[in-house]
Amino acid sequence: MGKRRAARCALCGEVRLVTKEHVVPRGLYPQSKADSRFQRIVIPTCATCNNGTSDDDVHFRNVVTIAGDQNSSVTELWEGPITRSFGKVDGRRRAQDLLALMSPIEQETGERYMIYPARDPRVLRIVRKIVRGLSYRHGLRWPVSDEEVFVDVLKTQIPENLIESLEVAHAEPDILDYRYGRIEDTTGLESGWLLRFYERTVFIGIVFESVEAYRGLQSAGASNIFETELGG
Repeated sequence: MGKRRAARCALCGEVRLVTKEHVVPRGLYPQSKADSRFQRIVIPTCATCNNGTSDDDVHFRNVVTIAGDQNSSVTELWEGPITRSFGKVDGRRRAQDLLALMSPIEQETGERYMIYPARDPRVLRIVRKIVRGLSYRHGLRWPVSDEEVFVDVLKTQIPENLIESLEVAHAEPDILDYRYGRIEDTTGLESGWLLRFYERTVFIGIVFESVEAYRGLQSAGASNIFETELGG
């Protein structure tokens, strides 16, 4: 843990003793990327914000790495730290957490089990936290509270012109690549986000200007709002 100093926390906004926290959880990076400069995308956070999601960070890694095809980073994680973690004291609980998210589906080749990240509030909590940290990172409004962010797995096709209108960034391309943009002249909405993990699992995010603005809209329609407003 780094040296603490008095400053404003990037996540809650309170002036407290802060240290540096990685915007993207370090557990998402395999050992081969230990020297990646993108692992050092950090923000100042207080102890409460810094440590409050450590268990969910590990759960998020397990879920998002199993929720699709493997790239080389996912393979390395599963052959290393993830497999080893199941042999630890809390390994049985973590395995059960994954099994609880799996649903059987029938395919021509037989029954297959699928996992749906958006059904897990712990997964969505980590995605919201990443969006909040990136909002600070890119000079947008901060602090953004957890209650001001909507996230979900992308379920609809986004028009190409909308995607191209967003700023492009990444935190190591095969770990997390993302796009973001301000939502102008729209009451209640501030920015929109597309975050793709491991080159295949995409989440959308919307930052609202207040908790009241978020509550004033139906969450089920948020993805349509994202498409309409950012698409102009």
